[in-house]
Amino acid sequence: MSEHSIHTKGGMSRTAAILSAFSVSLQLFGLLLNVFLTKRLGAASVGMITLMSSFYSLACVFTGGSGFIATSRFLSEELGAQGDTRKVFRYILRFCFSLSIPAAIVLLIFPTQIVHLISHEAIGATAIRLLGISLPVAAFYACCKGRCYAYQRVYLPAIAECIEFVLRAAILAFATEFLIPKGSISLLSAFALSMLVGQGSAALFLFFARVPYASGANTCTITFRHLLRQLLPILSNACLVSLLSSTNDALVPLTLLQYGNSTDEALSQFGEFEAIIIPALFFPSVVQCCMSGLLVPTLSKLQALGDEDGIRKTTQRVLEQTVGFSLFAVLIFALFGHTIGSFLGGDAFAGSVLCKMAPIIPFIYIEIILEGVLRGIGKQGFSSLNYLAEYTVRISVLLICVPLFGFYGIIASYLACNLVGNAVRMFFVFRTTGLRPSWKRILVRPAFTLLIAWQCTALLLFVFRGQLLGDTLYFALFTIICGLLDLFLLRILEQLPAAKKKTEIIPA
Repeated sequence: MSEHSIHTKGGMSRTAAILSAFSVSLQLFGLLLNVFLTKRLGAASVGMITLMSSFYSLACVFTGGSGFIATSRFLSEELGAQGDTRKVFRYILRFCFSLSIPAAIVLLIFPTQIVHLISHEAIGATAIRLLGISLPVAAFYACCKGRCYAYQRVYLPAIAECIEFVLRAAILAFATEFLIPKGSISLLSAFALSMLVGQGSAALFLFFARVPYASGANTCTITFRHLLRQLLPILSNACLVSLLSSTNDALVPLTLLQYGNSTDEALSQFGEFEAIIIPALFFPSVVQCCMSGLLVPTLSKLQALGDEDGIRKTTQRVLEQTVGFSLFAVLIFALFGHTIGSFLGGDAFAGSVLCKMAPIIPFIYIEIILEGVLRGIGKQGFSSLNYLAEYTVRISVLLICVPLFGFYGIIASYLACNLVGNAVRMFFVFRTTGLRPSWKRILVRPAFTLLIAWQCTALLLFVFRGQLLGDTLYFALFTIICGLLDLFLLRILEQLPAAKKKTEIIPA
């Protein structure tokens, strides 16, 4: 392995660990905010906010030009080529603003017409105007975050996300407690205002933060026309994924209505699913999200340097870490799903769903990592086709199973699409990178250490269970002890001579 690859591997792991600490804190407070909103406004109102958030994310993707992915990738490639990164950043900003500013102008000039077109009493002209103003702000914020990732200044976006969350949560909480009950502001106007203020403040922070540009040869290696040709597949991939995700979100309450639920029941179950169940399942995945974000610039640099061996070894390593972590998450949710659901303010139904959806966790986390690999090596075209097939399966199962089995049809749709999508995604990554994975290291070893850690922890705490420890304290102690023991055993196995054998690579 080259010196650059070793540095990349160690540096990326340390950076991901620090970013994960930031993200875990934000995710935890986000869960608490969802619990607060659910208790104050009801699950149906939270379901409405979730639907609005889904369509707002779709609008940001269509009008933002996938600024984060584009900036982190193309600036990293320009850094590897010793080119003019300042000009590339201006190219990307020009492209993003050419999409977001016209969209914002339309929303500002014709809010009343858009409200009549949507024809929903919860959506007003004020909310439309606020969302319009926020579109260019969101695009600029995404580009600034991508620039920081390209220069490995990833702590700045972490601080910016903290600023964004604190302001957004404060506005939503204040409006929920004092303004919405009096009718001073609508729920969706409060949501739009919180997004504008949160993202605007975070964007200003990143704009004034000093991110050093590499001098290089001061000759840009890419023209705007060539950049545009490479940006369009990235944008189409992001738009397709966001469109399919929004369609899926909109179909959930509709199919629950077909099962026989009332409108309030459908929105309430959807709100509980999106506010408690999905955030809880995705809560541990902040580690993978941080790693995936770092993979894009890391693999882009390795590809620009022609270091194919570094790409293979980085991919192998992150897969090992992801599978080991996801198996631990499966164990915790399978054993303590009811405790987690109750802690987050859900009922017995939420706890039951968390236990039943635990086996899906490895597929969710692996998808996050594999998508980071695909973006890093520039395979957005395949990613778009795979997402199309994956969401076709997901929506088809949703339309068939939810009207027949109710909420459990949603679980079936998640499982089906993740099995199909990740099998194809993994095959393509292995074939493209030339990696022949060591399944002993990826799957067998973490499963073995987790089994030992599980049984040892259960035996250690068995004496105290039901006597000195309540359910919540037992859950906390079990998670900490089992996690540390599992990590310790993995470290020991990594130090064994047999574990240091090089990963087998398919000959070129």
